[in-house]
Amino acid sequence: MIQPSKNVMIQTLRGLLGEAFDLHQKGAIGTRLGRSYGMADGYMRALIDLGLATQKELGVVVVEERTRRLGPATQTLSPEKPASELPASDTLAA
Repeated sequence: MIQPSKNVMIQTLRGLLGEAFDLHQKGAIGTRLGRSYGMADGYMRALIDLGLATQKELGVVVVEERTRRLGPATQTLSPEKPASELPASDTLAA
């Protein structure tokens, strides 16, 4: 039996993750979204159990695919002013 290469398997994983992230972004809920994430999770577990990939390698794939589909996980925010510098109307009453 011919075994697919590691690159082919990683591309398959990217497809599974991409589908899950797309469903999530579109607001899918319930079994369809859960099944999609479950398929990606199971595929990653199989890659690890078979020794074809490490958890760290798969983490990189997840981060890359998530960033590609949904954008960066964090964004740069402007620093907040300390409460002592805010006008009285913006602070909570004690």
